[in-house]
Amino acid sequence: MKIVLWLAIVAVVVGSLSVALRAASADDPPPGSITLLDGFKHQKLQGIDTRVGKIWKDGGITIQYDIGRLSGNYAKQQREYQADQLLWSKQQTWHGQPVELTMMKDRQLYVSFPERHANFYGKVQKEEDLVDALLMVLTYLPAEKAER
Repeated sequence: MKIVLWLAIVAVVVGSLSVALRAASADDPPPGSITLLDGFKHQKLQGIDTRVGKIWKDGGITIQYDIGRLSGNYAKQQREYQADQLLWSKQQTWHGQPVELTMMKDRQLYVSFPERHANFYGKVQKEEDLVDALLMVLTYLPAEKAER
């Protein structure tokens, strides 16, 4: 009985490790063909009903994402429900798709692609973080039906 219990525990641990290693794999491209800047890494994370993950660089910004029909529109939500904390908000059409950008007073940046159900967000510690985030996130161009 103890051997069966130990084998079950080992199977669970090995399975968990393989999922974690697969998630951190260099063969794991960022969503929507995002072009990563030098030094940035991507990792898919485990979501429940949407596709989630993060893009980061040691000593730089960490950008998280939430993509899927149930993800909502983070930029709009912050703009409407946290208006007293709003620093600025912009809306634009970028490569034929609407994009909404919202910066809060606490320097949290939200970039949403409402028609593609995609949200990106991260804390901007320095101006370089803002530039890095926008240079990468604005390369988001998902396949027409891949991320809907």
